[in-house]
Amino acid sequence: MLHLTLATNLAPFQTRSFLLRQLQRSPRHIPVIPQSNVQVVGTEHTCLCLSSYSITLVSDRAKVVFRSADQDYFALDRKDVEAHTGALLPDDESSRSMIDLPESSTILRMLFEFIGARKHPKLLNEKFDLLAEVAKAAEKYKIFSAMNTCSERMRSFGDRHPKLVLLYAAHNDYPHIFDECAPFVVTSERLEDIIPLLPETLRLPWLRYHARWSQALTDITTYALPFTGWSSWVCWKTCGQVIYHALATGVHSLSDPSKIFNANVSGHTGGCKSCRDLCSGWHTHTNTTINKIGAFSETCVTDPPPAKA
Repeated sequence: MLHLTLATNLAPFQTRSFLLRQLQRSPRHIPVIPQSNVQVVGTEHTCLCLSSYSITLVSDRAKVVFRSADQDYFALDRKDVEAHTGALLPDDESSRSMIDLPESSTILRMLFEFIGARKHPKLLNEKFDLLAEVAKAAEKYKIFSAMNTCSERMRSFGDRHPKLVLLYAAHNDYPHIFDECAPFVVTSERLEDIIPLLPETLRLPWLRYHARWSQALTDITTYALPFTGWSSWVCWKTCGQVIYHALATGVHSLSDPSKIFNANVSGHTGGCKSCRDLCSGWHTHTNTTINKIGAFSETCVTDPPPAKA
């Protein structure tokens, strides 16, 4: 299937002849289709539909042709590409009749909407998997307006896909997004799993960050020990020990303190004011201790040493 997308303001009666002229000028590997096989649909995004091919041209000013991994073709104006991107054109582009890109046509079609003097899409309704691919391509080709939009949309998924958003932020230098995702990731991913996925410059800082959470966990765990601080052995066994064992499972136990201090022991604290008060104080201490850990970029990333003269 050969497919390009046409974006032209030509009137409907002009469109067919315009497309046929463009086809005659097209690269030789694009077949010239007889007029009888051409069906024009629409005017803003016109598509040539035929039995085995569908061909489009973005506009009559197009100077650069891109081919997607699934063999769709996109022709963009060279001036727009040069003005709105930083790495889309390869160094040897002038010697090529066509530039092959490894992304699918779906990704490129969305990406190329950000190139040119037009309103750019907001990507408000795109699913995360598709958005992540578009964001990756935007960074790869330095499509500046797409980078800004994609970074904010990726940020909005930080609470639902924290690991993937954190890695996106890590590899593309978005420290504020990294900071927002870091607490979710450190309490949900094993240290040995996340470290290899980070850029080398962030691996040691992540170890520092994990150590801060580990120290916080120690401070939280020892808050209500020993059991003599509880009003009775029964209170310790049915309340304090339950919380202690939950915290002892590791840093990931701090992902949801409310569950540990409320849901897990509600059967006992509901009828014991002493335990209810102690658990409430323990919960408050936990939240305070976590807040003191601080943002990743502020507490764990050190500035590089000054260059030697």
